[in-house]
Amino acid sequence: MLNKYLDQLELLVREYREAELTQFEGPDGKKAGFDDLIWYHIEPNTGRRIRYLCGVHGRKGRGNIGSQSTNYLAYPYNQLVKIWTITTVNTALSAVEKKARVGIVRKLLSLMKGDLYTQSETTISSLNLGARSADRLRPFLIFCADNGIMRKVELKSQDRRDRSGHAHFDNASEKLPNINAILSLANIFSTVFEHVDEKGFLASGAEINMRDALVVTFAALSLASPNRAAAEIPVLPKQRLHLYSEGAGEPVYYLDWIGSKGYRNYKNHILAALARPIQKAIDFFYEACEPARILCRFYENPNKRFVALLGGFEMALDIKKNVNMNLAPNLFTLGYALGFYSAEACVPVVKDGADLASISRPQKSRFFFEEKPIYLLRLDDRLSASCFRDAKSSALPYLFGYEYLPKVITDKATISVREVQEWWISYYKKNIVPEFPISFTNAESSIRLKDAMFCFLGSWFYGAREYRGSSGKPFQKSNYAVVPLASLGASFINSLAGQGRCVKSIFQRYGFSSHLKLLPHSLRHFSNTLADLSEIPVEIIAAWSGRSSSEQTRTYIHTSQDDLADRVSAIMNSPDVDRRNIRVVSQEKLSYSTNLPASVTSTGVCTQNLNVTPCNYLNDFVAQ
Repeated sequence: MLNKYLDQLELLVREYREAELTQFEGPDGKKAGFDDLIWYHIEPNTGRRIRYLCGVHGRKGRGNIGSQSTNYLAYPYNQLVKIWTITTVNTALSAVEKKARVGIVRKLLSLMKGDLYTQSETTISSLNLGARSADRLRPFLIFCADNGIMRKVELKSQDRRDRSGHAHFDNASEKLPNINAILSLANIFSTVFEHVDEKGFLASGAEINMRDALVVTFAALSLASPNRAAAEIPVLPKQRLHLYSEGAGEPVYYLDWIGSKGYRNYKNHILAALARPIQKAIDFFYEACEPARILCRFYENPNKRFVALLGGFEMALDIKKNVNMNLAPNLFTLGYALGFYSAEACVPVVKDGADLASISRPQKSRFFFEEKPIYLLRLDDRLSASCFRDAKSSALPYLFGYEYLPKVITDKATISVREVQEWWISYYKKNIVPEFPISFTNAESSIRLKDAMFCFLGSWFYGAREYRGSSGKPFQKSNYAVVPLASLGASFINSLAGQGRCVKSIFQRYGFSSHLKLLPHSLRHFSNTLADLSEIPVEIIAAWSGRSSSEQTRTYIHTSQDDLADRVSAIMNSPDVDRRNIRVVSQEKLSYSTNLPASVTSTGVCTQNLNVTPCNYLNDFVAQ
């Protein structure tokens, strides 16, 4: 039976299948095909490699998803999802939003009953595709109608919000963080940085949890300025905290900041009340993250000499004596200089003149190897390709920091240091940070990794060395794997809120109640609200927040003349207080009811006669 919608879809598929997909790769790294279930879009200007799943919704894209027939959408919708992917990547959207638009279409095509052309607003709405699904599906439905493959469907956003006065009050209050959580973060910050001095140096012999240090530093920066934490803080450039003052005036603190959502780069004001902890944390990461930055410089140009790569980096004295600064390092001698190994660490290498053909015989292989200090390794030295660290001739698992190395070298008994280095740099750029030398946040902000303040080694971020396996991408836990910046922002979000039983929040890890949680965006609301309470003009708050329009700022401010006192009470009261019992009281009504002067202060409405008794509440609050 002829069907004009299916016929038109067939024509559209045929047209797109004939197109050159030069910006797409399949899961094997080759040119993408319409039968692949995973596509990678390579952005032409940045080299950023973004993965799109094209199969049935619910499959995570792991293992052999690319070849399992059960993961394919029914024809012709397995082709349509790729057509929509091509259309979406050419839209002026963030990478996150592009993936979300493709994802919601996969979900629709996986769950719908019958063909696409039979769908209506009622049938699509009944699928309960999730928040924002209507907004993200609407462009797809318009595209399909414009191309004649379905009727026009007017999909309306479903607004089930309670718009009563109580609901408005609760919604605004819940966007503000629990003050107990903020005070707990201050305690955790002090604990994490206990052994770091005021100049940012860790005491000799002391240890610090780098991942927790990252989380509390992100939180402090979010409190010190109303920024988009996950989008902007990870791309903070390497720098010290700047200050500026005119004459004998109070100093103004700021950081050079990379904007987001189209807002230009700027100098971001940091609250003076938080300047000291911010300075300590910034100074710490300025020094501590230098090994990762040095690795990035090496990955960009492996031919540079030690002196150019290391700059002012201070090596341990017992290591420094073994490093010739005028030589160009290889991957592992650089790791030695950065402190990845002990000063006297050695690995087995093939002896000069050994019969390499005999090394394939395991019972005799140990006679062809000798121990060599890591700092003396040459590019032409040959290492065993064994994946097991307990093998007597094994070197690679130790060098990469694994007990059992993910298997990547299968066709050789030995491999040269040069071959390992070339393979690793290529693997890192393709699989761990495909857009290298730059790295992106979860938005569109980016920076060259070698210039990033928060440049993290995989071992710092994912745990201690000597891993049994990989868990995630192979080699991402190695010292040599510098972490993508988007992962730092995601870690911050997960650490503040936790993820059920799987991931404990930072509050739980430091002995606080499991009920304490924070949404990173709530810190932005908090800063904006306190700024408004301090009667700072909304135009200045907007600029401080990195917004081009002051109108956008009003959605982050939860105060008004009428509910000023009520808002502060909502922030400060314990969670067990029923906020519905709190009622809005205007400044004028408060003055009339109490027969006392009521003045607007930085934190609410005060009934003291401020001409006689100045109110120091804000100062006390900030001091705490």
